Amino acid sequence: MLGLLRAAESGRPGTLLVEGEPGSGKSLLMDQAVREAASRGLITVTGRAREFGSPAPAEPLLAAFGEPSPPEPRIERLRSALDRRARVGPVLVALDDLQWADPDTFAALEPLASGRTRHAVAWLLVRCTGAGPDAAARLFDRRERDGAERRRLGPVGDDAAAEIAIDLLGAVPDAALLASAAEAGGNPFLITELLTGLRDEGAIRVSGGRARLSSARLPDRVRTGVARRVGGLSPRTRHLLTVSAVLGRSFCPEDVAEILGTTPAALVPGLEELLEAGLLAAAPAVLRFRHELIRRVVVETVPPPVRQALHRQIGELLVGREDSVASAAAHLIRGVRPGDARALARLDEVITFVLPRSPRNAATLAMHALELTGPAEPARPERTLTAVRALTATDRLDEAARLARAAFDRPMPAPACARLHCVLAEILSLRGRDDEAAEEASAALAEPGLPGGLRDDAELALLNANAGSGTRERAQAIVSSKGEHGDALVAGAFITLALAEWDAGRLTSGLALAEEAVRRAVAADTRRVHPRLVLAMLLTDAQRHDTARTVMTSAGDDTLGPLAWSAAPAVLAARAHLAAGRFHEAIAAAETCLSSAGGPRLLVVSARSVLVTASLRAGDVGAAHEHTAAHRTAHAAPGYPHTALALAAAQVTEAREGAERLAGDFGALCEQVLRHRWTLVADPAAAAWLVRTAPAVDARPAAEAVVTAVERLAADNPAFPAIRAAADHARGLLDGSPAALGRAAADHLDPWARASATEDLAVLVAADEETTEARRRAVAAFDTALSAYETMGAARDAARVRRRLRRLGVRRRHWSSTDRPVSGWASLTDTERAVSELVAQGLTNRQVADQLFMSAHTVAFHLRHVFRKLNIGSRVELARLTLQRSA
Repeated sequence: MLGLLRAAESGRPGTLLVEGEPGSGKSLLMDQAVREAASRGLITVTGRAREFGSPAPAEPLLAAFGEPSPPEPRIERLRSALDRRARVGPVLVALDDLQWADPDTFAALEPLASGRTRHAVAWLLVRCTGAGPDAAARLFDRRERDGAERRRLGPVGDDAAAEIAIDLLGAVPDAALLASAAEAGGNPFLITELLTGLRDEGAIRVSGGRARLSSARLPDRVRTGVARRVGGLSPRTRHLLTVSAVLGRSFCPEDVAEILGTTPAALVPGLEELLEAGLLAAAPAVLRFRHELIRRVVVETVPPPVRQALHRQIGELLVGREDSVASAAAHLIRGVRPGDARALARLDEVITFVLPRSPRNAATLAMHALELTGPAEPARPERTLTAVRALTATDRLDEAARLARAAFDRPMPAPACARLHCVLAEILSLRGRDDEAAEEASAALAEPGLPGGLRDDAELALLNANAGSGTRERAQAIVSSKGEHGDALVAGAFITLALAEWDAGRLTSGLALAEEAVRRAVAADTRRVHPRLVLAMLLTDAQRHDTARTVMTSAGDDTLGPLAWSAAPAVLAARAHLAAGRFHEAIAAAETCLSSAGGPRLLVVSARSVLVTASLRAGDVGAAHEHTAAHRTAHAAPGYPHTALALAAAQVTEAREGAERLAGDFGALCEQVLRHRWTLVADPAAAAWLVRTAPAVDARPAAEAVVTAVERLAADNPAFPAIRAAADHARGLLDGSPAALGRAAADHLDPWARASATEDLAVLVAADEETTEARRRAVAAFDTALSAYETMGAARDAARVRRRLRRLGVRRRHWSSTDRPVSGWASLTDTERAVSELVAQGLTNRQVADQLFMSAHTVAFHLRHVFRKLNIGSRVELARLTLQRSA
């Protein structure tokens, strides 16, 4: 604007085109421009077109120049009037609301505002978008092509809205007040009207410099203003506007047409009228209300019974669409009244349809339906069951359990009671409370007169609760009874048998049974038995990660069912990363699984086991210990997958406190592993670790039993080469056999286990033979192991190998040569940082030395350098700096 005025002052003509929606501040901008022009000495000419037509052709221009309406010709009279003023000095001609101007006004403006003049005339032309005919828009387009500057006034941002509120109220608005102002869509006029109305009607409290919204009711002046704006529409268009407003902020014309029982083509005149009035705007795929505030006023003018009926009609229209389930749920909740049995029955049908597609929305609908159902109504038990199932599907397990238990306080039919017991058993199983789950399943079976399908559900709940603990005979009886049970129960029984075979180390049989469970569950509800997940977990145990991934992805999301199981892919990914030596990726994937509040015990313990093992192998013993402490049930509940976590926890204890600390628990740990032999398959380095640790706790018989077990596993399962490598590794350690360790180092599929076998071979060669050739072979093996450890980022293991190489007189650098500053944290070497972090955890020099496989004197040496570089003098200061750095 100032540029336009400066140009006129310099004798140059120009045009500024300003446009925006109603209330965007165009007229205010024009008034400010006129005042500024007058203060600079410019001659000002102002005019405004009228919405309902002018009394004479070109009247806005004639009135602006003070010219009477001549018969003809108008353009010459206007040009003369402009020339007279321009000869005196620079002129600003400002015309507002050109969207309402008549054709004669545009015909006159074309030559006058073309810029082809010898006078210094500044033209400020203003129009409202989305209103009136298109002539003003065409004029603006032509002037812009001729070089005029065009400015569009859009909605103001949140900061500007807050400033308007501060100016009006003299206080800083709270979040609720700003949220209310946001409904104006950034329109300054509507924001001002809303805040002024709320203030005048006492809906805003101001205290301590803060303005707080005390009532959400829209002020009367806003209602009146919207009513005035809508009142100029035709009755048919007002009807269209009302239905569209109830439908939502944005909508498809096809939906409005279906609700009104007409065609989209029939709506075109009304929609054009709403677009021209600036109430709607066109987006690529939908129409939308420009301002939520206006839509809200329109909706609130609809009588509540009519509004409820519309919401119900809209909800039923949208519920069948996959991309509109959330919107359908919102409408249905608003459209059902307490005691409306017919509407509630329809809502029950909708919930059944929505539940497998959108459990969250189904849970919201189910809880609302339950609230609208009286305690004594016959439909109460069934709606309670639906709500419990929906809450379970969204992982709101505690809420679902409370609702189920509360329902037992009221009488209900035996079938409903049994179904509720079954769902509660499922919830308790997900929480890892198997004893309670078994009690609930037994209570369901005790209900009299259960139909076959419901009895199957109870049997399945009991199998799931007792999986792996004495249910083999029951499962065998189920699969042996031809045609007596449904596919879901039979699939569950096959899963129980598969896990039992797997636990006993019969891998081929276990996989075959799991695959049969997948086949039997094709036509069943897999959301309760999860056969594909179980099969994928077993394949992961057997190091067949690609096949496991294929199994999980072949069925899509339907294989998981409730939200609680949604972390299963992350667990499988974590285990695959761990087996590939990608420890940081394994940690990230495991933490993704554990980030949710709940989740099935199977997934939680598996993820925790990966987290502990990956952290330990990455060299972060402290983190591994913390993850172990976070799940103390590992020893209390042996089985799948607790045994793996118990084994990982023991390895952390050995790393932190030495193998001697395991003396009291080592025998029991070996017995647990031998009872659940799948652990020796899932972790191909487990048997070797047990054998390597046994001498420190004087437990050679236990080690011999482990070696015998893993060799039997290898003999019984020749199709699994990873087990043969694990057996060679364990036997080589027990017997001191370089040949067996060499085979293990060559055959291990797991890179960390392969590096471990290589290191064990080097230790054996270096200890048994003192010849130059033996020393060369040992150094070469140590170097191979060191390279593998460093590639995987196994810092602690790499440090241990370097120490062993130093004992052979060989030194290997373990930091990269970089340009470091001479002081500060960035000046520390990798080793100095590792020492600092361990000292910050409160470890002594001796404990740090044990962790980093160096002497206590070396730790003291590094610590002195750290103190010098950081300009500190105590371990306390180092701990503070290290913690600040971590934060």
